[in-house]
Amino acid sequence: MISRRVGLAAACLTLLGACAGPARQDVDSLSEVGAGETVVVGRIELVPPLRKDEQKIKALNSGTYENRIFLLADVQYRVLVKEPVLADYNGRIEATLGKNFFVRSDRKPFFILGGVLFLDIGGSELNKAYFPGGLKVPIQPGDRAVYIGTLKYHRNEFFEITKVAIEDDYERANAEFKKKFGTKNSLRKALLTPAK
Repeated sequence: MISRRVGLAAACLTLLGACAGPARQDVDSLSEVGAGETVVVGRIELVPPLRKDEQKIKALNSGTYENRIFLLADVQYRVLVKEPVLADYNGRIEATLGKNFFVRSDRKPFFILGGVLFLDIGGSELNKAYFPGGLKVPIQPGDRAVYIGTLKYHRNEFFEITKVAIEDDYERANAEFKKKFGTKNSLRKALLTPAK
């Protein structure tokens, strides 16, 4: 039974990497961003932060999952009412907790449907923590780069989310943006808003 669970966990992760469709791509230069695209800048934090012993990643490509949350995103707003399927991972943002992300996106608004953090992979089980969504990324037609804020998930010891906050840390994000992309490029503040 245990070897079957391990096999299923490995198969799920392989499918996620191979069949789920691409994540929004990390970018290091605006030359990587097309005419109809924008750079989305933000950060995800857990309060309290993830402890080292809370993740048990024993799978290949463990760096893909360690200290990373998968934000499920779509251009159509919808509520995830059950376990996300592979198609729900299309266009996801793979964010390292506590660090700014810089991802390429189509230049149109989209929605954060929820988040997934893999806690136990490659052991006897596949455990995940889930995070609420219901947020809109308000991209405008002329945006070249937008800052969506720091999304803070407050949690208890059972990974139940007790509070969700969007904090404005624009100055720090903008300083990192200027260092990465140059001082001639501007980052518009477009903080996450409720989807409805």
